[in-house]
Amino acid sequence: MGQTTSKSAGDGKPKPKTTSAAAAAAAVVSETATGSMTMRIAGYSQTKGIGVGNSINSSKFHAGGHTWYIAYYPDGDREEYSDWVSVYLCLARPAAGAAADDVVEAKFTLSLLSGTYGAVVEEKICTAKKFSFANGYWPSWGHTRFIKRKKMDSRLWSCLHLDGQSFYIRCNITMDIIRCEAATTAVAVPPQDLHRHLAALLGSGVGADVRIRVGGKLFAAHKNVLAARSPVFMAELFGNNGGKDQKEAKAAAAATGNGVIRIDDMDLRVFRAMLQFIYTDTLPKIDKGDTAFMAQNLLVAAHRYGIERLKSISVDMIRKGA
Repeated sequence: MGQTTSKSAGDGKPKPKTTSAAAAAAAVVSETATGSMTMRIAGYSQTKGIGVGNSINSSKFHAGGHTWYIAYYPDGDREEYSDWVSVYLCLARPAAGAAADDVVEAKFTLSLLSGTYGAVVEEKICTAKKFSFANGYWPSWGHTRFIKRKKMDSRLWSCLHLDGQSFYIRCNITMDIIRCEAATTAVAVPPQDLHRHLAALLGSGVGADVRIRVGGKLFAAHKNVLAARSPVFMAELFGNNGGKDQKEAKAAAAATGNGVIRIDDMDLRVFRAMLQFIYTDTLPKIDKGDTAFMAQNLLVAAHRYGIERLKSISVDMIRKGA
């Protein structure tokens, strides 16, 4: 039997002409891909008589991510056309990740070329063929009656005689690949606003369960917020182990004196700024003339209550004001 060799041209990858139309929950994307395969058949006379329905196949090639091959039937692909040569383009394997609802439109040309000069002996163009993978069927297209064997013999004889009885079958394919993709419409996410809600909670006093007296003024606050932000407040309000020891927790509660924490040695403005920072992680606007005073005293307060970020901010304020 004759030998076959094949070569392919092009990487077969889709070239995004990417026209996309978004609709509600899905987007339709179209891409174009091309591919080419030239199959050499050596020993033409030996291929004749292999039997109806028996094919000689090219090596596989890629186009549009799919894997294809050419099937050449020297004695026709069915009994009633046994005096014809049949040629088909066959899908060997769909692209990895090809979805069932992807639609592929393929246009291809099958050409019979002489072995000596590469002249076109016969050529058939297949118009657009659409297929998908919804039914798991991998299609093939081509021509049962590609060329009469007698006609092929007469047209190839002189060329075959000169070139050791070899000839070529070439397939050029162009595909439009249409697939559905999930819509990429971005959802606008509002900016973080936890600090605003906690500031409103502090300002309203709703749910406050502890009071802090500073310079004769009472501030309503929330134990859990204070304890979460300051290890010193945690120990003072719930004990050193966060209230796990009941005796220690009761002692801590008694130390607050009817739910009031007394701070005698802190400027009212400094405490108010520290309390806002505990709730919102931000400081109030500080007048330029008060920056040095506030920065130094906030640093002392941050050390006292173990508020590490406030320490860093205070040090930075001092350096900038130096």
